[in-house]
Amino acid sequence: MLTELLIAVSLFAAPAAGPAPATPDEFLDRAARANDVTEADFEAVLNDLELSIDLHHVDAFVETAHGIHMQVDYPIALGHVTITMRMGEEGTGVARLTLNQRVLAEQKFVDGKVITESTAFGALTDEEAYLLVASVYQVWDHEVVIKALAETRGLLCGLAAGISFLAISAGVFAGCELATSGLGTAACVTLGGGLGTQTGAIVHDKCKKAQN
Repeated sequence: MLTELLIAVSLFAAPAAGPAPATPDEFLDRAARANDVTEADFEAVLNDLELSIDLHHVDAFVETAHGIHMQVDYPIALGHVTITMRMGEEGTGVARLTLNQRVLAEQKFVDGKVITESTAFGALTDEEAYLLVASVYQVWDHEVVIKALAETRGLLCGLAAGISFLAISAGVFAGCELATSGLGTAACVTLGGGLGTQTGAIVHDKCKKAQN
């Protein structure tokens, strides 16, 4: 059965052991205590993701005849980006982020539950990783995507938030690892997971507002 609740279990899972934080502030407090990541670190990266980038020639469509299928396509300096989400009525499906047809983030679902997740940002530089994840974060504000979302209801927002969470988490981690930030691997994991959680929730809210 298709339910947003099952998707949310994956979306808001904490990157370390223990119960998921209930709010972004709680996540920030836990992250700062655990790995010396401060709220300023989170805000700095989020501000970078919010710096306006040119998103031209964005295409988006939604099909809901049997289950749900949404696809968003757009070019950036790195190449052609595609975000696709497909799930049948029985709850089996896949969500993917691709760059030039190369899969960089993927979630697979059975019975509405995420069964596997994978990312492949290792070949990107830190600047490329941040550009890509910023585009993923910002494309949900594009008028073409908003128009497509306005024609749908329900599960799609959970799928959009889930693949955005995964992509942004992996992209921020990759950029953090490659940049000369001095945070270290553990802190970069926390930073990526925290930003993924926050931005995934923001994408979910953007989607719901578009639908309303």
